[in-house]
Amino acid sequence: MPTNTLETRQGAQHAALWLIGPDMPGLLRIGAEYVTKRGGNIDKDIADKFGEKAVVFMSITAKPEDIARMDRDKASLKDATGCGVVFQPMQQPTVPYGFQEDLYGFDIVTDDAVGLLAELTKVVADFGLLIVGHTGERRVVPGPRGGAQSGQKFVVLLPQRFDHVGFTNALSEVVRRYNGKMITPLRTVNGLLWWW
Repeated sequence: MPTNTLETRQGAQHAALWLIGPDMPGLLRIGAEYVTKRGGNIDKDIADKFGEKAVVFMSITAKPEDIARMDRDKASLKDATGCGVVFQPMQQPTVPYGFQEDLYGFDIVTDDAVGLLAELTKVVADFGLLIVGHTGERRVVPGPRGGAQSGQKFVVLLPQRFDHVGFTNALSEVVRRYNGKMITPLRTVNGLLWWW
């Protein structure tokens, strides 16, 4: 396995790219080729369709000069896709004052319900966690019992003083009320990205 990855090269920079507009075959491919041809690596991508519109999001790592080139060339991506293009270069992530350096994550699946995410994020906020990443997805489950389920994955920073038992109990109570299960309890995760 090569060790000279973008993450190990000095001076790697992150950026975010959004394409929002009419859906078309190959939209994700066009975005991926745009990034690749300009020296970027796609760390995370999300593509979704809403009616006749599509949203594509990409988290990118590249050398600063390649990030600058992508930013300058974004009009060509707009021309190729017919989408609105937002390209946002980012600074290196830092740990805010008062938070532990390690990343933590947890993963739950419950019945879906209105207000579920609001209730989960209230527990997170009540215990002072900072959300670094979140992915939520709703799925319709076929079968005799049927229904909709919600999968929620969080990556967080913990405050310096943190009540691990209290948080676990509060989160478990929400999960129990929504007939769910903790797929992965709160635990440390390696690196800036957590692969599920």
